[in-house]
Amino acid sequence: MNASFGQSAALSDPTKRRWYAVDGQGANLAGGRESPAAALAAAPVAPWPLAVVGDDGCRLSVGQVLGAGGDRVADLLDALFRDDAVDVEALARATPAGAGSLPLATVTLGAAVDAAARVDPDWLAEVDRRRARCRRIVVEAGREEALEAALHVAVLVATERFDPRHDGDVDEHVASGARLWLLAGAVASALAGADPDPFAGWAELVVAGWWPVGPSDGRLVVTRPS
Repeated sequence: MNASFGQSAALSDPTKRRWYAVDGQGANLAGGRESPAAALAAAPVAPWPLAVVGDDGCRLSVGQVLGAGGDRVADLLDALFRDDAVDVEALARATPAGAGSLPLATVTLGAAVDAAARVDPDWLAEVDRRRARCRRIVVEAGREEALEAALHVAVLVATERFDPRHDGDVDEHVASGARLWLLAGAVASALAGADPDPFAGWAELVVAGWWPVGPSDGRLVVTRPS
């Protein structure tokens, strides 16, 4: 009787509800947590799409769990599994550090890796500054748990999509890491509600299969890893 009463109390009191990250078939991915965001952050794998379910049957989408900007994050992860046509030049020029006017150069992966080593340091510092600012805005708004859950899920989902076909391909691994770094910036920017969103254009390129490298040797370099 006591166990039954305790269970009823937990189901009627949202503060005692347990939350579980589940896959598309509803299978639990980890043990219960005290909040929806904590449940997402605890998932050891992230087969997309994901959801979070309470032990009272309440179901939340990833966008709902993350709150403001969460739907934008979910849309980016959805796009990883589509084959969207994108305007590469227009999106490439909308760099996270501002519009670029350099001539666009679409190069091979090897050339892109070489170019990445010579990216304009001032431009890169500005991208990093804006990325850090977006994260700071979310944290200062008391949404650090949502941010960490969003980054955790985004990195898990994207890592599987970006994973090189050959483990020994160093260039592919460099591209994968760079694209993950940009996607993480886009996640923070989306949750921060930046308007205009400095990472929006490059996020579209990244999830569509491109790696926008940046300004290097007088060119705006992009590539499409295999």
